[in-house]
Amino acid sequence: AQKLSDIRSNAIKDFEKQLNIYLKELYLRDAKVVMKEVEYFSQGKDALEIKILGADLMKLSTGEFNRLRLAVLALKSEYMMGDKGVLMLDEIDANLSGEESMSVAKVLKKLSKSFQIFVISHQPQLTSMGDQHFFVYKEGKASKVKELNFDEKIEEIARIISGESISDEAKGFAKELLEAKE
Repeated sequence: AQKLSDIRSNAIKDFEKQLNIYLKELYLRDAKVVMKEVEYFSQGKDALEIKILGADLMKLSTGEFNRLRLAVLALKSEYMMGDKGVLMLDEIDANLSGEESMSVAKVLKKLSKSFQIFVISHQPQLTSMGDQHFFVYKEGKASKVKELNFDEKIEEIARIISGESISDEAKGFAKELLEAKE
């Protein structure tokens, strides 16, 4: 356990530095990572605590907390490069502004080099960044899935933006988002 604590102690500053790079990309304040000694358990005798400077973690908004989780996940994935995996994220961009949602999309785009990522989103920014877009819907009691082509993606993103009455402006914005990705 002591050897593991020593390894963690030596790595904590680099971890904090790299975490703060992701936090900056995701429009969050810097974090401080603190290692505390706890009662021995199967993983050693240490607990890591992340503190967002100027904020109590218990008082973070859902959007802030999701972005913090994403930053930790992104950092973990850097150390796992080559270990292909699958990430399933449900509304990781919930309660975010358009700019914050786009920052999440950009980090996920980086992660997609190492992971197959499935994201459920109701935000046009993240939705537009995917390589594939599936529409999930109910037909009776059965759930169905349909892969959308480019024109259908425009319609769906426009529906996300403007609701059931799709405006020409929403279609134009949806097309801009999709073309910017290319």
